[in-house]
Amino acid sequence: MKSMLALAAATAAALAAPAAPTQAAERGDSTFIVTYLCDGGRYLSVGYPAYRDAQRAPIRISWQGRTVQLSPSRMVGSGTRYQNAMSNLEWWSKGNGGTLRQIQPSRALLTNCVES
Repeated sequence: MKSMLALAAATAAALAAPAAPTQAAERGDSTFIVTYLCDGGRYLSVGYPAYRDAQRAPIRISWQGRTVQLSPSRMVGSGTRYQNAMSNLEWWSKGNGGTLRQIQPSRALLTNCVES
């Protein structure tokens, strides 16, 4: 139980701490953080779970001075949709890019986001 708590604490710290962008080859068995550059020169950081947990574990996005946890909603082809209805946010990721949307009313907040 103590090792699980230690692992959970280490994972939370890794997602909360700023990190350099991670290259795809470095991903796999560990959590990782990706920084995206979006239209208008705006940045978004996303903390992803290890790939083996990707279909069930939440992500954390950091944008405009706040961090929000989003749960996986649906995987489609090479993309995944994450949502948090309470925060009214949705992140669609596909390949090396994604879009951050407001759920209701539906509108794009960050578009053409690509790994930077």
